[in-house]
Amino acid sequence: MSWMNYYLFNSYGFYDECLRKYGNANVWKHFTDTFDYLPMTAVVADRIFCLHGGLSPSIDTLDHARDLDRVQEVPHEGPMCDLVWSDPDDR
Repeated sequence: MSWMNYYLFNSYGFYDECLRKYGNANVWKHFTDTFDYLPMTAVVADRIFCLHGGLSPSIDTLDHARDLDRVQEVPHEGPMCDLVWSDPDDR
């Protein structure tokens, strides 16, 4: 699991909640493993581009986003990281 997934799942209390409710980390491990298979983006009704993070300067077409290998941990930087974790810039 990537440091980012580990940090996010732990910093928001999910790991502790799993330990409290289920007595071990098995559920937490399954969630974090499954997270690496979830889609990064979606196109709704061929009109609306949906994503959790932000746009990436290195992706200029939907085909570039489709070409990314999603079945992996989200890297620390790059287009996949941008799509999944980028926050708006306050500038």
